Amino acid sequence: MLKKYTIREAFDILRQNKITTHEESVRRWLRQGVIRGIPPETRRDGWRISKEDLLAFIRSRLPEEPETNKGNATNDLDDQEAIRTEMWWELARKYIFEGAIEPKRKQIKACVEHKRYSPVFEKEAWAIISRHTMGYAKPHIPYLLDAFLFNGKRIKMGHHYEGRDERILYALLEHIRQEKVEGKNKG
Repeated sequence: MLKKYTIREAFDILRQNKITTHEESVRRWLRQGVIRGIPPETRRDGWRISKEDLLAFIRSRLPEEPETNKGNATNDLDDQEAIRTEMWWELARKYIFEGAIEPKRKQIKACVEHKRYSPVFEKEAWAIISRHTMGYAKPHIPYLLDAFLFNGKRIKMGHHYEGRDERILYALLEHIRQEKVEGKNKG
Protein backbone atom coordinates (compact mmCIF):
# COMPACT_ATOMS: atom_id res chain seq x y z
CA MET A 1 0.00 0.00 0.00
CA LEU A 2 1.34 3.42 -0.96
CA LYS A 3 2.04 5.99 1.71
CA LYS A 4 -0.57 8.72 1.98
CA TYR A 5 0.55 12.11 3.31
CA THR A 6 -1.43 14.63 5.31
CA ILE A 7 -1.31 18.26 4.22
CA ARG A 8 1.26 18.99 6.92
CA GLU A 9 3.51 16.10 5.86
CA ALA A 10 3.21 17.08 2.19
CA PHE A 11 3.98 20.71 3.07
CA ASP A 12 7.14 19.68 4.93
CA ILE A 13 8.33 17.76 1.86
CA LEU A 14 7.45 20.63 -0.49
CA ARG A 15 9.21 23.13 1.76
CA GLN A 16 12.35 20.96 1.79
CA ASN A 17 12.23 21.00 -2.02
CA LYS A 18 11.83 24.81 -1.96
CA ILE A 19 8.49 24.68 -3.73
CA THR A 20 6.47 26.59 -1.13
CA THR A 21 6.82 28.20 2.26
CA HIS A 22 3.10 28.17 3.14
CA GLU A 23 0.90 25.29 4.13
CA GLU A 24 -2.10 27.15 2.72
CA SER A 25 -0.55 26.89 -0.76
CA VAL A 26 -0.82 23.09 -0.49
CA ARG A 27 -4.50 23.35 0.46
CA ARG A 28 -5.19 25.75 -2.43
CA TRP A 29 -3.37 23.50 -4.92
CA LEU A 30 -5.43 20.54 -3.71
CA ARG A 31 -8.72 22.46 -4.04
CA GLN A 32 -7.73 23.66 -7.52
CA GLY A 33 -6.63 20.19 -8.62
CA VAL A 34 -3.01 21.24 -9.17
CA ILE A 35 -1.99 18.46 -6.79
CA ARG A 36 -3.99 15.27 -7.09
CA GLY A 37 -5.33 14.32 -3.72
CA ILE A 38 -8.02 12.41 -1.92
CA PRO A 39 -10.65 14.81 -0.54
CA PRO A 40 -11.78 14.44 3.05
CA GLU A 41 -14.82 12.25 3.65
CA THR A 42 -15.80 14.13 6.81
CA ARG A 43 -14.88 17.51 8.28
CA ARG A 44 -12.50 15.82 10.73
CA ASP A 45 -10.66 14.06 7.95
CA GLY A 46 -8.14 16.08 6.02
CA TRP A 47 -6.95 15.78 2.48
CA ARG A 48 -4.60 12.88 1.75
CA ILE A 49 -1.98 12.83 -0.97
CA SER A 50 -0.47 9.63 -2.26
CA LYS A 51 3.30 9.44 -2.39
CA GLU A 52 3.08 8.90 -6.16
CA ASP A 53 0.96 12.04 -6.69
CA LEU A 54 3.18 14.15 -4.46
CA LEU A 55 6.32 13.01 -6.28
CA ALA A 56 4.66 13.72 -9.65
CA PHE A 57 3.81 17.24 -8.48
CA ILE A 58 7.37 17.83 -7.23
CA ARG A 59 8.81 16.58 -10.54
CA SER A 60 6.49 18.92 -12.44
CA ARG A 61 7.69 21.92 -10.38
CA LEU A 62 11.40 21.21 -10.50
CA PRO A 63 13.30 21.78 -13.71
CA GLU A 64 15.20 19.01 -15.42
CA GLU A 65 18.82 18.95 -14.30
CA PRO A 66 20.87 20.45 -17.12
CA GLU A 67 24.05 18.95 -18.50
CA THR A 68 26.79 20.92 -16.78
CA ASN A 69 30.46 20.70 -16.05
CA LYS A 70 30.14 18.46 -12.99
CA GLY A 71 33.68 19.31 -11.87
CA ASN A 72 32.93 22.98 -11.27
CA ALA A 73 30.75 23.63 -8.22
CA THR A 74 30.47 27.36 -8.95
CA ASN A 75 29.05 26.70 -12.41
CA ASP A 76 26.60 24.19 -10.94
CA LEU A 77 25.36 26.78 -8.45
CA ASP A 78 25.12 29.45 -11.17
CA ASP A 79 23.21 27.05 -13.41
CA GLN A 80 20.86 26.10 -10.58
CA GLU A 81 20.19 29.76 -9.81
CA ALA A 82 19.56 30.52 -13.49
CA ILE A 83 17.08 27.64 -13.70
CA ARG A 84 15.45 28.73 -10.45
CA THR A 85 15.14 32.29 -11.74
CA GLU A 86 13.63 31.13 -15.03
CA MET A 87 11.10 28.99 -13.16
CA TRP A 88 10.30 31.90 -10.82
CA TRP A 89 9.57 34.18 -13.78
CA GLU A 90 7.40 31.54 -15.42
CA LEU A 91 5.23 31.44 -12.30
CA ALA A 92 5.28 35.23 -11.90
CA ARG A 93 4.08 35.72 -15.48
CA LYS A 94 1.08 33.57 -14.57
CA TYR A 95 0.74 35.66 -11.40
CA ILE A 96 1.22 32.63 -9.16
CA PHE A 97 2.60 33.92 -5.87
CA GLU A 98 2.52 32.52 -2.35
CA GLY A 99 1.25 35.79 -0.99
CA ALA A 100 1.99 39.47 -0.68
CA ILE A 101 2.92 41.92 2.00
CA GLU A 102 1.47 45.38 2.42
CA PRO A 103 4.31 47.43 3.88
CA LYS A 104 3.43 50.15 6.35
CA ARG A 105 5.27 53.43 6.70
CA LYS A 106 6.23 52.63 10.30
CA GLN A 107 7.84 49.36 9.15
CA ILE A 108 9.90 51.28 6.58
CA LYS A 109 10.86 53.83 9.22
CA ALA A 110 12.00 51.08 11.62
CA CYS A 111 14.08 49.37 8.91
CA VAL A 112 15.66 52.67 7.83
CA GLU A 113 16.54 53.53 11.44
CA HIS A 114 17.97 50.05 11.99
CA LYS A 115 20.20 50.44 8.91
CA ARG A 116 21.07 54.01 9.99
CA TYR A 117 20.00 55.49 6.70
CA SER A 118 18.97 59.15 6.61
CA PRO A 119 15.43 60.46 7.19
CA VAL A 120 15.63 61.88 3.66
CA PHE A 121 16.19 58.36 2.29
CA GLU A 122 13.24 57.14 4.38
CA LYS A 123 10.93 59.68 2.71
CA GLU A 124 12.26 58.89 -0.76
CA ALA A 125 11.99 55.13 -0.19
CA TRP A 126 8.45 55.42 1.15
CA ALA A 127 7.44 57.54 -1.85
CA ILE A 128 8.72 54.79 -4.18
CA ILE A 129 7.19 51.95 -2.16
CA SER A 130 3.82 53.65 -1.67
CA ARG A 131 3.40 53.93 -5.47
CA HIS A 132 3.88 50.17 -5.88
CA THR A 133 0.21 49.25 -5.45
CA MET A 134 -0.25 46.86 -8.39
CA GLY A 135 -3.93 47.84 -8.56
CA TYR A 136 -4.53 47.59 -4.82
CA ALA A 137 -5.38 50.47 -2.50
CA LYS A 138 -2.18 50.05 -0.48
CA PRO A 139 1.42 49.17 -1.39
CA HIS A 140 1.50 45.53 -2.46
CA ILE A 141 4.60 43.35 -2.84
CA PRO A 142 3.99 39.75 -3.99
CA TYR A 143 6.51 37.07 -3.07
CA LEU A 144 7.29 33.54 -4.11
CA LEU A 145 9.84 31.24 -2.47
CA ASP A 146 12.96 33.34 -1.81
CA ALA A 147 12.24 36.39 -3.97
CA PHE A 148 9.66 39.11 -4.48
CA LEU A 149 8.42 41.23 -7.37
CA PHE A 150 8.99 44.98 -7.28
CA ASN A 151 8.69 47.33 -10.26
CA GLY A 152 8.97 44.42 -12.69
CA LYS A 153 12.16 43.07 -11.11
CA ARG A 154 12.81 39.85 -9.23
CA ILE A 155 14.60 40.71 -6.01
CA LYS A 156 15.98 38.03 -3.74
CA MET A 157 14.94 38.27 -0.10
CA GLY A 158 17.59 39.10 2.45
CA HIS A 159 18.72 36.05 4.38
CA HIS A 160 19.99 37.77 7.53
CA TYR A 161 16.55 38.29 9.05
CA GLU A 162 14.12 35.87 10.64
CA GLY A 163 10.71 37.13 9.53
CA ARG A 164 9.52 37.10 5.95
CA ASP A 165 8.45 40.77 6.04
CA GLU A 166 11.88 41.83 7.32
CA ARG A 167 13.66 39.73 4.68
CA ILE A 168 11.58 41.48 2.01
CA LEU A 169 11.73 45.03 3.41
CA TYR A 170 15.47 45.10 4.09
CA ALA A 171 16.23 43.68 0.63
CA LEU A 172 13.81 46.19 -0.89
CA LEU A 173 15.45 49.13 0.88
CA GLU A 174 18.89 47.94 -0.23
CA HIS A 175 17.59 47.63 -3.80
CA ILE A 176 16.21 51.19 -3.71
CA ARG A 177 19.47 52.48 -2.21
CA GLN A 178 21.53 50.73 -4.90
CA GLU A 179 19.33 52.15 -7.66
CA LYS A 180 19.78 55.65 -6.22
CA VAL A 181 23.58 55.19 -6.10
CA GLU A 182 23.63 53.86 -9.68
CA GLY A 183 21.42 56.77 -10.77
CA LYS A 184 23.85 59.28 -9.24
CA ASN A 185 26.83 57.54 -10.85
CA LYS A 186 25.16 57.69 -14.29
CA GLY A 187 24.09 61.33 -13.91
